[in-house]
This record gives sequence, structure tokens and C-alpha cells, in this order.
Amino acid sequence: MIYNKFFGDRILTVLFILALMTPGCHRNNPRAVNNISESFKDELDSIGIIMVPDLREGIYDVDLRQGSSGLVLKGETDLPAAKAAITGLLKNKGVVYTDSLVVLPDTTIIIKHWGLVSVSVCNIRLFPSYDAEMVSQALMGTPVKILKKEGDWFNVQTPDMYLGWVDTDAIESKTLKEFSRWKASSRLFYIKKTGDIHADQLSARQVSDIIVGCIIELAGESGNLYSVVLPDGRKGFINKGDVIPFEKLSPETYLTAENLRNSAESFMGIPYLWGGTSSKGFDCSGFVKTVYFLNGMILSRDASQQFLHGTRIRRSFYPDSLKTGDLLFFGSSKNGRPRATHVGMYLGNTEFIHCSGMVKINSLDSTRSNFSRFRRNSFLGVRRILGAPAGKGLIPVSEHTWYK
Repeated sequence: MIYNKFFGDRILTVLFILALMTPGCHRNNPRAVNNISESFKDELDSIGIIMVPDLREGIYDVDLRQGSSGLVLKGETDLPAAKAAITGLLKNKGVVYTDSLVVLPDTTIIIKHWGLVSVSVCNIRLFPSYDAEMVSQALMGTPVKILKKEGDWFNVQTPDMYLGWVDTDAIESKTLKEFSRWKASSRLFYIKKTGDIHADQLSARQVSDIIVGCIIELAGESGNLYSVVLPDGRKGFINKGDVIPFEKLSPETYLTAENLRNSAESFMGIPYLWGGTSSKGFDCSGFVKTVYFLNGMILSRDASQQFLHGTRIRRSFYPDSLKTGDLLFFGSSKNGRPRATHVGMYLGNTEFIHCSGMVKINSLDSTRSNFSRFRRNSFLGVRRILGAPAGKGLIPVSEHTWYK
């Protein structure tokens, strides 16, 4: 429901723009055909800005070009609504063209367009290459939408809507029927920082490592052990005390100031890793995102995106009006517009926890021994997640349609 409402609002905006556009007469005007691709560039770009405002979360690569036998609409997008807006615009203008615009995933090529991460931590890259920058990570059992394939790489979208490329060996692709079966299955959520899945009840042989936040299927139980199935079909055993039933992972149960503090402080000393969103290494936004995910809430991926959501608390209110769990943002301003490049979580008593070099605690109070002058000088403001309404950028795991 959250996604439908969000995309629906954008569709209404586009339709409003289209309603303001009067039909043209390009159909029978040969001179206009020669320049039509340029005349529509701004309008096509406007649709992209409205429908896909952040290219980290959506694909919009659209071009209207003069071909050998007329106009050709080319490119790709992952939003059917974006294509509908484009074709509506061109129809409204009376434009004759060949439609070669692909809506991803192209189901004639990607038959299984859902997937589950099958390794403890899957690295997500900017381009389909091991040399490419790592932009994020996804944990075992994370559902992904597979948009396209290039060689041994999948272009995927994660539940926070982030896009990137992953090695196909790290993803177990699923048909819609298989994916629906997984969503209906009994699943377990791993709550220890790190551990192992063993092939037998004597722990004699390891099947895989596992870290906090991973999701596996429940197959049965024996004494103090659960028998489990990994996304790629591997089977093993884990201790019952290391997991909770996945269906219990909800903000109503876990999203409290105390739980957020405990989760955050359990990662003290873990090193900084650009693109990291796991207990094997964090970047700043990956750290707070993980802390919130472990307590039932999916945040946007990057600090600049997280800065857009939640209840706004002015920086002048620090520290008196702040509460444990509030997100503190840091960065710079240009032409009066703030640009967040770093984020931490408030703990109370003027202190915040963040990942900078490692997960550590600092203060903006100059009288404290852990005072950070650099962070004080770059302090932008605060966003409160606790109590903020759910929506884009603040999605309860229990309400996300990719999980249930």
C-alpha cells in the first residue's frame, strides 16, 4: 500500500502536466519530424524528474530519436507508469513513432525476476564488475527484484529501493510462484552478531556463516536446535536461542529507544567500510540503517536520502529536545540548501554513535572528552524516526510487500 500510494501520487502529477499540454500537429508536418526529438527533450526529462527523482532508486533512460524510417522511442525504465506517462504525452501531441522503450524487467529475457540473497553478505556494486565501487550490501534472505542480466551479473533492486549490480552466484532467482511460496513460509530472523550454520546436530561441519539480520526458512526442530533451509536449498542446524520468528519483527514490538541503543552499541569498534551495511563493516548510513532494520524498520540507504524522511528537529534544539534514536546529520550547505554526507544516532546526554573510521561515540559538547569539533562545525540537523508516519524512506518490515 505504501508503494502504491507513493507511485500513484507521482502518476497524478504527471497526468496533470499532460493535461496542460495541448495537442500538436507533428503527425503531418515533415519539417517538425526532423526536430521533434529535441522539441520533446525537456518534456521527457520532466517526466523522468517527477517519476524517478533519484536514480539510485529507479531507472529512467529515455530518448526519442529520428531513425531511418521515422521516430523511435528508445531506452529503459523500471516503472511501467513512467512509460505510460511518456506514451500518453506523445499520443496527446499526435506523434507517430516506433516504440522500443523497454520496461524492466524484460520478462522475455528475465524469466525469474525475483531473487533471494543466498550468502551471508552480498556486495552490491555500481557497475557489473569486481573493480566497480561497492555501493551497498544485502544480507542472506533479503528479497531482491532482478531487473536485468549482463554476463555473470544481475542488476537488482533491494527492499529499500536501492539499485546495483551483484554476482549471480550470490542470488537464488525465483519465479513469482516460488517467491510467493517463500513469503508464505515459516522464517527465522538471526539475532546474534555472527555465527555458523552446521550440517549436522553435532556441529562437526559448517554449511555457511550467518550474521545478524539474515533470514532463513524453518524446516523443523530437534531439542535446542532448529533445522533450517537457506535460500539456495542448502540445509543445516542453528541454535534456537540465536533466532526469532520473522513474523515477530515489527516496529510495534522492537522499535524502542532502548532497543535502538542496545543494537547500536553492540557494534562498537566494527570498522568503517564504504558501502557496508552489515556487521562485517559499515559506512555511516549503512550503520544506522542496520540498527533500525534489526528493530523492524527499513530506512533509505544513503545519508542524503535519510535526511529527507522522519520528523524534522532543528539543530538549535540540540541537545535539550533530542531523544535516543534520533538521527543527527552532518554535511555542508550550498546556496542555503543543506547536503547531508554523514549520519549518526543520538544516545542521550549530548552523545551520538556513528561509524567514522569505526563505530564509536562522540559528542557535540565542547566540555566532553569525546567532543568532535569537526562534527559540530558540520552539524545540519536532526530527523526523528520514532513516532514518524510510515511511508517512503520509513517502511516497516512487517508492511513491506516483498517480505509478506
